[in-house]
Amino acid sequence: MKFSRLIKKYFKSTEELVSMFLGLVIVVVVVGLIYNYIQKGKGNTAVPGISDINISEEDFITKDGTVIDGKDVYVVAKNDSLWKIAVEKYNDGFAWTEIAKINNLKNASLLEAGQKIVLPKIEKKEIVVDTNKETTISTRDYKVLKNDSLWKIAVRTYGDGYQWTKIWQENKSKLNNPNNLEIGMILTLPSLK
Repeated sequence: MKFSRLIKKYFKSTEELVSMFLGLVIVVVVVGLIYNYIQKGKGNTAVPGISDINISEEDFITKDGTVIDGKDVYVVAKNDSLWKIAVEKYNDGFAWTEIAKINNLKNASLLEAGQKIVLPKIEKKEIVVDTNKETTISTRDYKVLKNDSLWKIAVRTYGDGYQWTKIWQENKSKLNNPNNLEIGMILTLPSLK
């Protein structure tokens, strides 16, 4: 039996079929909207940069802007991020987690200019440069091995995986995509200065 005959047997006209389909779509949309409304009502709405702890700024800030209990207040500037603030204040970008934790930030990527955040008491890391150690490597060739990546080569060669970009820049003429290394390919390793 043909499909069109089967449809005609159950539906007297195509108008009935179209109206039934549109009705089904409307029901699904309405149910989805109701479900979404109910789900929104269940949770709490988090405002970026606002913590759940109800401590007013006056509890720890004096009139001259200094802070009680060894904590500092930082006023967020335009285009600031917790990483930038941590690098500036502690010389360690990974300290952003401590800043987010002490301020009880639900979404650490949403900072507003003028927002005040408390900086925890963390030792500022000193950046030490060893001038005795030879850091330059002469330009040389490297033969790609099985399971190699530019990251692994950079770690093996320079001791720093983030130098993979320099290897890629040096070899862009033979390597269009940094993920497409071929076994046996000869790469030129640049010197670091």
